[in-house]
Amino acid sequence: MSSDHNPRFDLHLFYGDAQTAAMKDSHASRLDDDRLMLLSWSAPVLAQFVMLIIMCTQRHWMYVLMLAPGLLGGALSLAVMAMRSKRARRKALREDSDTSGGQLASSVTGPPNRTSSELPRIPCIDFERLHRLDDDPLTWRGIVRRWLESSPSDCDIGMTSHAPFAVDLVHAGPHAMVAGTTGSGKSVLLISWCMALAIRYSPEALHFVFLDFKGGSTFNALEHLPHTVGNVCDLDLSHAIRALNAIEQELIRRESLVSAERVSQLSQLRHPPARLVVVIDEFHALRDRLPDYMQRLNRLASLGRSLGMHLIVCTQNPMGQVHSDMKANISLNICLRVTDQMQSHELIGTDSAADISPSMPGGAYCHDGQRVIGFRCSAVRHVEALVDAVGTAARFHGCTPQRPLFSAPLAKRVALPDLRMPVDGSRHDIPFALADNGVIVEPIALDIDHGNIAVIGAYGRGKTNLLLHCASQSYLNGVGTVRFTHKMRNVYHTSEESHNARHRRDTFAPDGRRRLVWFVDDADDLLDPFRIDNAANDLRGALANPDVTVICAVEKANPLLADRCPTRIVFPTGDRANDLMAGIPGPMLDGFKPDDYTLAGRAVFIRQASACLIQCVELGDYAGPNVSF
Repeated sequence: MSSDHNPRFDLHLFYGDAQTAAMKDSHASRLDDDRLMLLSWSAPVLAQFVMLIIMCTQRHWMYVLMLAPGLLGGALSLAVMAMRSKRARRKALREDSDTSGGQLASSVTGPPNRTSSELPRIPCIDFERLHRLDDDPLTWRGIVRRWLESSPSDCDIGMTSHAPFAVDLVHAGPHAMVAGTTGSGKSVLLISWCMALAIRYSPEALHFVFLDFKGGSTFNALEHLPHTVGNVCDLDLSHAIRALNAIEQELIRRESLVSAERVSQLSQLRHPPARLVVVIDEFHALRDRLPDYMQRLNRLASLGRSLGMHLIVCTQNPMGQVHSDMKANISLNICLRVTDQMQSHELIGTDSAADISPSMPGGAYCHDGQRVIGFRCSAVRHVEALVDAVGTAARFHGCTPQRPLFSAPLAKRVALPDLRMPVDGSRHDIPFALADNGVIVEPIALDIDHGNIAVIGAYGRGKTNLLLHCASQSYLNGVGTVRFTHKMRNVYHTSEESHNARHRRDTFAPDGRRRLVWFVDDADDLLDPFRIDNAANDLRGALANPDVTVICAVEKANPLLADRCPTRIVFPTGDRANDLMAGIPGPMLDGFKPDDYTLAGRAVFIRQASACLIQCVELGDYAGPNVSF
């Protein structure tokens, strides 16, 4: 009998007896807690019952009516609590039984295997093979075929131990978080995910905005996708701010569309816009460098589901990097290799991601709110070639180029070819600058058929250059008689010439006379209220004549111009009082940089109640009235 005796088995029995005793103590403590809780709830009910009996014996029926509902509610609450306590005790007994059985089995057979041991057995398949893109020598044909199919919203980005791994950002999201230490494969995962979306949805159904705060290396290739409407990196924070402003404006625009058609979500619109996926790499760097703009992303996370806007944030450390409001709306979590078990547990609820080997980049775990699945990401073999194939598919599919959601800030120099206006624009419009509204930079034009125009700024800022450009374009467009007056050696010289336009392209005033467009440079002396010579009187009369458009340049704001010129171009001086007097809004001055005060051609375009920053065009070949300086 001694030969059959196993000390290890006795140890297991000892641990089993100890665990059984511990469970009994736990059950007893739970029972005592439940009894004390029921007793504390029954005391008020008992007191109300005694008071009710006293009121009945004294025939105070009004008080009886007042006490009866409270007593009934308390009795029902006590009964519900007793039932819940009973169910909880039964559940605890079952869980403890299962746990004790599992622990005993574990003590006999040894510790359980880590789930991360499954990852090395997962086959490593590249992206092209996973999606069978190599089956057709013309890859773009397979992409077009996918766009035409009514496929589900999930897309394959890797492999599990038995099948492709698919992510459904629409239903499992609508937002996702990707975490992993340096070298774990975050960039590869983001590229594969975005390419999977690009070959599943056409550019008319899906748009991308990329914010890379790792130097701009992650999304360089994806920038050329026809789906991309914006790409920015942390090397230019002003560009990143424009991107966040654009996302906020797009959110407001989609809210207006949903409200206008009185529907609850974007997919119910008659003509819904494309879904927008905002991908942010190194989210913690964005939060650290632009903390004042995080509320806009929180708003996107809370409203994105119904507005067709999705957010994918990528960070190295998921702990404490994401605001609680945003985290509450992120239900899809992917964790690659991390160095701390707490980081893994924070994201996927287990410490499995901390056990991923450093020699296996792309290995990850996904928690979709219901289960945790291990997979290996499928890397794109040739990113540039696949991006070119998607572009070819877009051209064959007839997709129109997507309008950028935002643009780079104003350039320091603008040439005439940069001022490409719509072909259906009025011939009275003279393109003269690029305008920046804080999100988009686009050409802007002067309408010489709607009132006088004042150009205000110090010497050397580009007033004469602007007048010569507008005079040349007015002459070439055949808007009528072009007159140019300039000052030389304290004497004003005037040149006038009417363009001999064919096919009667000249512009005429309502009374049948040819419209006069009068450019006056250095007009400060002519606008002096004490000057009464013919030149000054002619200018005052022209300013009051609706058949004449006067475009005059002055160094300082003039009351007469303020009354007669609804449109102004103001070159800021740096003197806040003078700039405010000239019409530049205070909030715009608060955001000015040093270059905005010194750069030639940098001005503010003011028309009625709107104002925007502009960069005036540099003068090319002058073609207009003969002007000799």
